[in-house]
Amino acid sequence: MPWPVYTEVDLLLRARGHAKAATAFGSALLDGVHALEHPTAEELAHAIAILERYADLGLDLPDAVTIAMAARRRALAWTWDYRHFRVVVVERGQGVPLLVAEDELPPVR
Repeated sequence: MPWPVYTEVDLLLRARGHAKAATAFGSALLDGVHALEHPTAEELAHAIAILERYADLGLDLPDAVTIAMAARRRALAWTWDYRHFRVVVVERGQGVPLLVAEDELPPVR
């Protein structure tokens, strides 16, 4: 998991009243349940370039770093933010491949 995503998860959980879940998630990272990945200097530079290129989109640093890391590592990205991830082009007119596509989501009840 890219480190900015961890901070975003922590902020979202705490903002929604789930401080214990946020702490448990951090503990899971420490216990090795999830791997905390740091972007390389090249990936961070790519993320900053994405933020500059798509300044009008409202993209945030966690999304830009996730996109940059997935693109450079040729990995799948896991997101629910399809609006941003589908717009950003990383290579040869293509966006970063997603682990879960919109049509694979369960219906909202």
